[in-house]
Amino acid sequence: MFVMKRILCGLILLTSTFMIGQQNAGLIKFDRSTYYINIMAKLPFLTQEDIDREMLTWGKEQGKEGQPYEFYFNDQVSVYTMKEDDTNYGYSWKEDDFLLIRDYKAKTAKDLVSFLGKSYLVESDIPRFKWKIQNEIKEIAGYLCMKAETIDPVKGTPIAAWFTDKIPIYGGPEGYGGLPGMILGLEMDGNAVIIEAREVQLSDKIELPIPKKMKGKKIEREAFNKLIGDYIQESIKTRRNPYWQIRY
Repeated sequence: MFVMKRILCGLILLTSTFMIGQQNAGLIKFDRSTYYINIMAKLPFLTQEDIDREMLTWGKEQGKEGQPYEFYFNDQVSVYTMKEDDTNYGYSWKEDDFLLIRDYKAKTAKDLVSFLGKSYLVESDIPRFKWKIQNEIKEIAGYLCMKAETIDPVKGTPIAAWFTDKIPIYGGPEGYGGLPGMILGLEMDGNAVIIEAREVQLSDKIELPIPKKMKGKKIEREAFNKLIGDYIQESIKTRRNPYWQIRY
């Protein structure tokens, strides 16, 4: 099994190197589905009776309508953000800020995100993840993908990523990256949140939607992660579901 993993990784790296110089820019459209009952089932203070009651009421609706996200990229920079809502029937309201920028050449990250109604500008080196590549494959958006696993740095929950060496950009949705190819699928904490590419548009050049100004309270990534982690722990301690207010 170990030898097989080494061979697969070698083939991926070789193919990725060959692909560089071809179409290395484009847009990937993702769907992000949140399964709130599955999230609730992982909360330590809920009884099985509570979970069963919520499943009976809302189980068929959870994850039914995924949120659209877009991942713009070239061989140096990527931008991941929520797709603008054009179905508000003439009404307008402020969406939560969510914009993740990765500069692969400079190895830096700049995130504009909302947390409890406030906007934060998180700047740091690109986060690094300890991946374990598995002997599993599946097709996503027409691409054969391999599975890799890591741990969420804030919640400590398992993350499974599905990546393809056919797109030689070492990034992906939700700020995850560092694998030998593009991540086209994420499974967060098993069945809590599932993100998958539904369309991949490759090109020679693409305009990246990076705003000229990004307004938010500047904070270091370690401090921001602690802010989120403390809120989750305090909410669970007081028997509240933190994920009604923040992203899972």
